[in-house]
Amino acid sequence: MTEPAALTQLRAQRLLAVIRAPAPEVALAAARAVARGGIPLLEVTFTVPEAARFIVAPNLSDEVASAATGAPGVLFCPGAYTTTEILAARAAGAHLVKVYPVGVAGGPAYIRVIRDPLPGVPMLAAGGTSLDNAAAFLDAGCVGLGLGGSLADPALAVAGRFDEIAARAAAFVRTVAAWRAA
Repeated sequence: MTEPAALTQLRAQRLLAVIRAPAPEVALAAARAVARGGIPLLEVTFTVPEAARFIVAPNLSDEVASAATGAPGVLFCPGAYTTTEILAARAAGAHLVKVYPVGVAGGPAYIRVIRDPLPGVPMLAAGGTSLDNAAAFLDAGCVGLGLGGSLADPALAVAGRFDEIAARAAAFVRTVAAWRAA
């Protein structure tokens, strides 16, 4: 399976910002703030009106898998929760599997438990990632972290607090740099 450029970049950066906002212009401003903070990879959720096309999802869908695997150069990253779902996503052609919601599944400890029987599956921790557990998820073997509310909290975006979103992005970038150095 050829690795899409976005996955190569995720392996290097380790961070994927998840943008949710009530309006496209708010989402765009939040995305710019995240980028200013040093995180260039973004997922814009379909909860944002008029969201851009993407193929990251909280679930595995055969129809989406078929479309994604037929689109050259597109990173296909469906969500999965159990080992059965993770293996089904990989069998459907997923380049990366979004383990979601990992926070309620047990956090980094859950990743460590499922990593042993699934050593070759690239995983993105999402739905429960924070500055406090970022390094632990990377230590557990995740390719990267999907950062939602702990990074670009929609309430911050609506309030116009984009400098805080940029500062949070920079803090995550520093955390990954410290993890690499350790």
